[in-house]
Amino acid sequence: MVKIKKYWTVFKISIQNSLIYTSSFVTGLIFYAFIIFIFINLWRVIYLKKELIAGFTYNQVIWYCIVTELITISTGGNIFRTISNDIKNGAIGYNLNKPYNYIFYNISNNMGNVVIRLFFNAIIGIAMGFIFVGRIQGFDVIYLPLMLICIISAIFLNLILFSAVGLTAFWFEENSAFFWIVQKVMFMGGLFFPLDMMPGWIRNIALVLPFSYVTYAPARTIVKFNPNDFSWMFLIQVTYILVLLILNMLIFRKGVKAINVNGG
Repeated sequence: MVKIKKYWTVFKISIQNSLIYTSSFVTGLIFYAFIIFIFINLWRVIYLKKELIAGFTYNQVIWYCIVTELITISTGGNIFRTISNDIKNGAIGYNLNKPYNYIFYNISNNMGNVVIRLFFNAIIGIAMGFIFVGRIQGFDVIYLPLMLICIISAIFLNLILFSAVGLTAFWFEENSAFFWIVQKVMFMGGLFFPLDMMPGWIRNIALVLPFSYVTYAPARTIVKFNPNDFSWMFLIQVTYILVLLILNMLIFRKGVKAINVNGG
């Protein structure tokens, strides 16, 4: 309980610090609004002579993009840069003796920043959605708590995934290429359009990988909620979160051991 309270405090402090830098939020909001405006017009042209594509209406696709971009832009790659820089400049050494777990500390710290960005971006996204396409077709507010759980799980999965990528700095002087590769693969996990629109074999491969559970799973849960689909997607999210947490711990311990052996 004490340990949880410790990271909860880090989370709250991160929120307070994030509210100070309003200029970065304004820039992020403008960028997010611009991206959504592009998708609104792009998909309008695609749907000119069609009512449904792979079971999705124009309304559902726009809301789908609003959610996927909301998660992607709000999370960003801050945790990767923080961990990677700590290792490269030696700051990691000062964190080893601190009374907290380095991985959980960074997740809590970045989560505070993400929550603020998510909140303000959501206001913009929801406003644009209602203005341009109206409310989500078939949306049932009774399932909103489950939808929010799926979004929170997606954010945790995203942070833990890029945390692992950041830890590769223990062995690679320049590891930004790994971040770029993972980020681009994540783009193909249903960021720009639902996986349902992809050929079956590609969709099946994407559903095995963790990337689609950062974007596709929460977005599809919101625009086309189905209890059975939610159950298996949430279960896979939790499974990947646990697996990647363990992977983070193993990589971190091995990296720290290498520093101690080499006197770094």
